Amino acid sequence: AIFSKLTGGGDGRLELQRPEDPFSGGVDLYIQFPGKPMRLASGASGGERSVAAIAYLLAIQRFLKAPFYLFDEIDAHLDDLNTSRLAEVLKENAADSQFLMISLKDVMVHNADRIYGVFAQNGRSRVLALPMKEAKVAA
Repeated sequence: AIFSKLTGGGDGRLELQRPEDPFSGGVDLYIQFPGKPMRLASGASGGERSVAAIAYLLAIQRFLKAPFYLFDEIDAHLDDLNTSRLAEVLKENAADSQFLMISLKDVMVHNADRIYGVFAQNGRSRVLALPMKEAKVAA
């Protein structure tokens, strides 16, 4: 369900490499984006692998919740449409966990509840925190 939301209708699944002896092999992640064939995630583009990894992590999060997640530019290889979908899925999951994210993409920043700016002043790092509503007024 998460992969489908992130891709606009795609599908993903995990398969045991050795089903006859599951503890002697690994697990393969297969992904299918709309209009494309099912394939191993390792053979996908950087953006497609990013979407697959994020979907896998968020699927695990539904069962093994953590109080917060820290993501460093997980949207770097995503276009604006996929970044917007990611922001929407993160908002849906924010009721259970907090998501702290470093992003240089306007699409992601505009979907945040709060933004933090880090800047240098008099040789020291300073941090400015604003709720997104106030940041939009200031912009």
